[in-house]
Formats: sequence, C-alpha cells, structure tokens
Amino acid sequence: MTPRLLFFLLWVASTAAAQTPAPTPTPEQSFDLFARFMLEGDADAEARIAALTGMPMRTERWEDAVDRMVVGEASADNARTRAGRDLSRQVALALRQTHCRSTGSERHDGEDVQVAIVAYTCQVPDYAAMDKGTPDDTASAPGDEGELAGVQHVIALLQRAPWRVHADSVVMARLNEDDVWTTQDMPPLQQWIELLLALPE
Repeated sequence: MTPRLLFFLLWVASTAAAQTPAPTPTPEQSFDLFARFMLEGDADAEARIAALTGMPMRTERWEDAVDRMVVGEASADNARTRAGRDLSRQVALALRQTHCRSTGSERHDGEDVQVAIVAYTCQVPDYAAMDKGTPDDTASAPGDEGELAGVQHVIALLQRAPWRVHADSVVMARLNEDDVWTTQDMPPLQQWIELLLALPE
C-alpha cells in the first residue's frame, strides 16, 4: 500500500467518523451531565448539553449565579458584603464537591412519553457528625459584629464538616428516541445551596 493511498483511506475513515452523530446519552448519563453542569459549574458538561439541545445553557457565569443566591444583589463594598462573598466562595467549593452521580434507573414509559426514574447519590456536609464540644460564642456579639461572626462560623463549619451520602431520585423524560432526556423535578440550585447550609439547631 502506497503512502498516498494509506493517507487517503485514513482521511476517509476520519471523515466518516466525524459525520457519525454521537449516540444520545442514556438517562443516567443525561442526569450526570446536568448535575455536573448545574451543581459543579463544569464547562465541558455545559458545552455537551448545549450541543445536544442546540441552545446556550447560561446567561451568567456559574460563580456569579452562586454569588447572587448567597449574597443577593448587594452592591456596597462593606464588611458584610465581603463576608457574604467569602461564604459564597466556600459554598461554590462545597457544591463542586457534591459529586452527584446516578446509581441506576427504571423505565416507566407511557403511550406518548418515555420516562426514567434515575436514582442518584451526592455528598453533603454532615454537621451532625461534628464535635459539639466547641462553644459557639457568635450569638453573644451585638449587631453587625455578631452577624459577621456568624458568617465566619458557617464558613468554618463548611470547611470542617465531614461528608455524608444524600440519596434521592429524579424523573427524566423525552418524547422519542431522538430526543434528549431532560430532568423534570431536579431541585434548583438555590435549593441545593440551602441543603448545604442546613445547619444544626
């Protein structure tokens, strides 16, 4: 076989492979993609979902969305806002460590729609497992000083807490074999942030 013919055959093979559409992700793979996109700010997952759906997935940076949900629309550069942004960065780190992934699925197809119940597990902070012997003096400080100390206390808890497994399931659906599986009842990002900040009483 001449080098020219070999090059031609390799070119034909690579062109054919490029034109072969990638298979539609399974329900489990679709959930994993969406969890990486929404909870971890994974750019590769975002690009993959955008390619599958044919539309952009975000109107703002993932970090900015987390910051807005934790801090709000605060514009003043003061101690309270800076503490809130410190908390936002710690929440973003905890979100990236949730590592929500599918563990299996069951099909429940109807006449007009394909449905899969996808089970998944995540990592969330286990505040109950932490040592309760450390005194909490944040409530004794008055006004803004107490509030700032409280934020720093939450940041410290997020940094020190061990992880526990959070298990749940989500409904994925599509109309036909060519469609992309989409989540129907995945909790929004705000709810996941609240779960991470569900401190013990």
